[in-house]
Amino acid sequence: MEEVDTAVRQEELVFHTLGSQKSSIDENQITSESWIEHEDDLTFETVCGIDQRQKVLATKQMPYMAICKLYMQAPNGLNYVGSGWLTAPDRLYTAGHCVYNQGSGGWKSRIIVVPGKSGLSEPYGRYEAVEVMAVRAWIDSASTRYDMGAIKLNKPVVHGQFITPAVEDPNVAEVCGYPADRDNGIFQYRMSDNLIKNEGRFYYQADTFGGQSGSPLLRNRSTAVGIHNYGGCPNKSSDLYQEFIDGVAHW
Repeated sequence: MEEVDTAVRQEELVFHTLGSQKSSIDENQITSESWIEHEDDLTFETVCGIDQRQKVLATKQMPYMAICKLYMQAPNGLNYVGSGWLTAPDRLYTAGHCVYNQGSGGWKSRIIVVPGKSGLSEPYGRYEAVEVMAVRAWIDSASTRYDMGAIKLNKPVVHGQFITPAVEDPNVAEVCGYPADRDNGIFQYRMSDNLIKNEGRFYYQADTFGGQSGSPLLRNRSTAVGIHNYGGCPNKSSDLYQEFIDGVAHW
């Protein structure tokens, strides 16, 4: 039998189709506390000292119109929140634990995606995930370096704008998403900081909180170089690698 290189297997992309039977969601519940308190990493994404995050109101402009609020249901019956960013009209990147988490029963059973959400305004509507993807090393061994995932939508987002993923090592970047500790988690917040890279991860002191898992690490208004997934001061993103980018692009 031909041996498979360990590194190649770790970076293998695993795809999963969501079931067609989905439980209904109460419109009032979608912004209630129950969607926030159970977020997977609420206590592990961190405000580092004085909170310097800035609220984003221009969600009809790039890159913020391509950043998405995620509402998720898991097999364990709990609801979760997260963030993601469009890389094509019908697919987006997010954290691996936003699509697959062994502790909550494996693959999420339902994910609602809301691009450019700003308070109660949802200018581009809502979309449903029909397929999801995670990296083998995250599924098999919960490798935080490979805590990366992607979502395919039921239809293209109407604005047709997206963020380009890139394999780059900038010195400064911005992290932007939907932290659950601010405004009930329905506004974007952003902050920039210097980056340190080590063993496939970016480290920074930019403030984040639970709900921002899956946020882009933005090099500029059109390009992102990482997926935010953990805190701890420094907070952390997994850097992108070409096989991941190509796999999502050709999905």
